[in-house]
Amino acid sequence: MNKQETGDSGARTLRRGLHILAALRGAPDGLDILGIARALAMQRTSVYRYVSVLVEEGYATRGPDDGKYRVASAWAQPADARALSVAQLAPAMRRISDETGDSSFLISRVGSDSLCLHREIGSYPVQVLAVTIGHRQPLGVGAAGLALLAALPADEAEAVMQQNREALRSYGNMTIARMRLLVKATRDRGWSVVGNAAVPGVLGVGVALRDAAGYPRLAVSVSCIVDRMPAARQRTIAELIRRETGAVA
Repeated sequence: MNKQETGDSGARTLRRGLHILAALRGAPDGLDILGIARALAMQRTSVYRYVSVLVEEGYATRGPDDGKYRVASAWAQPADARALSVAQLAPAMRRISDETGDSSFLISRVGSDSLCLHREIGSYPVQVLAVTIGHRQPLGVGAAGLALLAALPADEAEAVMQQNREALRSYGNMTIARMRLLVKATRDRGWSVVGNAAVPGVLGVGVALRDAAGYPRLAVSVSCIVDRMPAARQRTIAELIRRETGAVA
């Protein structure tokens, strides 16, 4: 096969993937494999291969109950919207870090991952800076990611955990069963409290931020060494995050 033929094949593959995404965007209730195949006049085996890649890369999700595929909600928020989120929330995060003396982090969801959009550094001599701007990790890992995962609708959160089943093992040998317990505790408490699986001796508190429609799209967390995060301070920090971000979230 020459280069021209290879290029044409790649273009066709991309085009089919985009057509599937367009079909999913036009079906808020989701589509199963047969529905996608009928809508696009494609073979079911081909559709399955394409949607498997879309799910794996975080562009689509599969409902655990109905088995239908949907566009991952995170991709409804374009890059310029994320930049606006940083511009709006950076001053609040600066105040949070000034008051606590610790680092604060802003994350958004990208498919089944969390993406660090911004961070502020506090004044305390020991700062926890394990997550850098642009860092991606499975949603649910870290305080902000856990807060965001727990705030999702139950079926959507379960789908994310299933997608991340293998990836989670790299973070303290995390399992879906353990992650479900963390999600439940976060929902019951109203904010997340979690240690950093990559950095022992670190604890973070995270709060999900909802958009005007009530959907959780962002989360803010504060992380520090465990000795600086007793239970009473965890609550104080969660309330501080809510207070400072409430007017702009």
